[in-house]
Amino acid sequence: MLFRANVRYGYNLAVSLFGGTTPLVITALMDTFDKNVMVPAYYTMGAALVGVIAVACMKETAQQPLEGSPPAVSTKEEALELIASQTPEPRF
Repeated sequence: MLFRANVRYGYNLAVSLFGGTTPLVITALMDTFDKNVMVPAYYTMGAALVGVIAVACMKETAQQPLEGSPPAVSTKEEALELIASQTPEPRF
């Protein structure tokens, strides 16, 4: 499994709420602003601004191991030591 359930549910909820209702919102905005053809561009720029702010607020995770990732080794000796320290998995 690639993502945990809370991530999958959050992603699907966001896609259905925002992606599914976008045509309705754009149509309503165009009616509100006298059929201004630039309204979809403004909507897209607003969504991009929200994305940039979200990325700017994210925590940096470079050079950190991913959750659930196996340990990394750089030499054969480290690999052998790691294998020796592991307990056998009875389910395999």
